Formats: sequence, structure tokens, C-alpha cells
Amino acid sequence: MVLKCDDKNKLKNVRFLPLKMNYLPTTLIFIGYSILTLIYVIKNKTEKIENHLFVNEMLIAFLFLLAGILFPFMIQYHSPYLPFESLSFLWFLTSLFFLIEMSVWIATLLYNTIVSKKNPEIMAERDYNNYCVEVTDRWIDDFKSEFGRKFLHLFTTFVILFFWSLGTILENLGILSQYNLDNYSFSHWLIITIGFGFVIMFQVADLARLNKFYMLPNWAKRWLLSMRPEELNTFLASTPLVLSLIPFIFAPFPILASVALITTGADAAACLIGKKYGSHSLKKDSNKTIEGFITGGVTSFLIVLIVMNLYHVWMPVSFVKILLMAIVSAVLFLLVDFFANHISDNILNPILTGFGMWLILLL
Repeated sequence: MVLKCDDKNKLKNVRFLPLKMNYLPTTLIFIGYSILTLIYVIKNKTEKIENHLFVNEMLIAFLFLLAGILFPFMIQYHSPYLPFESLSFLWFLTSLFFLIEMSVWIATLLYNTIVSKKNPEIMAERDYNNYCVEVTDRWIDDFKSEFGRKFLHLFTTFVILFFWSLGTILENLGILSQYNLDNYSFSHWLIITIGFGFVIMFQVADLARLNKFYMLPNWAKRWLLSMRPEELNTFLASTPLVLSLIPFIFAPFPILASVALITTGADAAACLIGKKYGSHSLKKDSNKTIEGFITGGVTSFLIVLIVMNLYHVWMPVSFVKILLMAIVSAVLFLLVDFFANHISDNILNPILTGFGMWLILLL
């Protein structure tokens, strides 16, 4: 059997995968986070079950594991003919970035540990119970404050759309081809590197905050003051939000963009409209309103409709399929918003809406 040139390139990539494992540091970092998160959850199992946090935090540990396992396949999935040398260099840059980030964090945490243990007064000042009181006292649950918090979540989507647009421009200018790259490989590399970089920062800070609060630097404590009171004994909502987008790196870009926008944009619209104009309670013992509920569903529908048409060239499907994806996404968003109580909607929304759209695409 005679192999075509394209087949030889594919085999070359597979053959040399074990030899240049520049992806390994990143994979090990995320598997390590999965193990540390799992240890923390199991160690505090009773408390987590009582506060209905156990399943949610176990899912976060699983998502870290999934990120570590899937990382070696993410960048090149949509670019099967990407030269292995280019792929290996992208792995190297990402792993180097993460190793530097981890080194800075470890040095910072060790320094604060030494300072705190040497000075009992500093250790006493760095009491987590006192910090929790401060966060609760500072908490303001109004439209303006909520808008600021939701904007930070939307930043995740802005990063994805910006890097995709940058990749498209550079590809059209012929710049990426000079480095044997295309839009998918370049854009996904940037999205993964920046997204994972934020997740590393969030999870280091959270694990230190929840286990050894005195290890955190002052700037991290100031940054965390904006968290919700209900996040004081669990992980920040931003971590599962980013991790839950990982499976859709393997989907066509319009699905990834839609999932990200639904998770951040539709949720923000539902929350803000409900807070500003909501006057009818969605259900008993809930702070959600019918106005916000309807807004979230409508926004989800419109997001899919707009994104699928805007990026139609990257996933050329019929309008009927696009309409069906929009309807299914809206229904799934509403189901999550109505029924989900003890699992973060930042996990359920992207997973359910994303796989719902993907399944329709494959039909």
C-alpha cells in the first residue's frame, strides 16, 4: 500500500508524539490540580455534603483531570496536518508559561508561609474567619455591583472571540502560513494558554485560601474580596466556567463561541434583568424571577442564531439546523435555570447546551 503525503504527515505526528513530550508539564500540572482538589474535597467530605457542595467540587476535580488528559490533543485537533515541529514548539511555549507561573506562585506562597510562622501577630491577622466576616460585610447585592461581576465573566468570552478574530486576520494576511500555522491551531493555542493560565491562578489562590489562608499574598486577598459570600467555603465560580468549555475545543468554533456566550452572556442577561425589573418570583424560596428566567431563554436563543450565522463559514449548516440548535439551547438553559440547585450552572449550562448543539450537528 502506498501512503499519500498527507497520510505520512499524520503518521509522523503520531510516531514522534512520545519523543518530544513538551505537553507533559501542562498535563501533569492539571492532573496535579485534580489530585489536590480531590484530596481537599474528600478530606472535608462531611462538611461538603452538608452544604451541598460535594458533587460540584468532585466535578471540578474531574474537569481538571480531563483538561490534563485532553491537552495533548487540543491544539492540532482541527489542524491534522500541522507539522509536529510547530505543534511541539506551541506545547513548549504553553508549558514554559505555566511553569513560570507556578514557580512564581510557589515562591510567593512559601515566602508568606515563612513570614506568617515567624511572626505570631501576622499569623493572627491572617485568620480566615475574620476575612470571611470582612467579605460578608463588604458584599453589596445591587444592579451596579452585579453588572461588574458579570462583566468579569464575560471577559472569558471576549478573550475567545478576540483571539479567534486575531487568528482570522493573520491567516488572511498570510502571516500564519509562514509559520506553518492556521487559524484553528493559532487561535486555540492562545485561547487554551490564556484560559488555562487564569485557571491555574484561580485554583492556586483557592486551594491556599481554603486550606492555609496565611499563605496568600495581600494582593490576592484584596482581589478575592469581591467574591460572593456563598463562595467563601468553596471554589470561585470562574474555575468551573472555564474548565467546562474544554470539550468544545474539539467542536467547530461556532459551537465553542455559542457555549461561551450562553454561559456568560445569557446568564448575565437573566441575572441583571431579573435584578432590575423582576417582580414575579420564579418559584418558592428562590431569588430568581420569571422576568430574568424568560430573558435568559430568549438571549440563549438569539446568541445561537447570531453566532451560527456570523461564523457560518466555519460550520456551514442549514438554517433549519441552526434554528433547531437555538431552540434546544434555549430549552436546556431554561431547564438548568429552573431545576439546578446544587450543581453550578457554570458547569451544567456549557455542558448541556454545548453537547445539545453538537448532537444536532451530527444528526
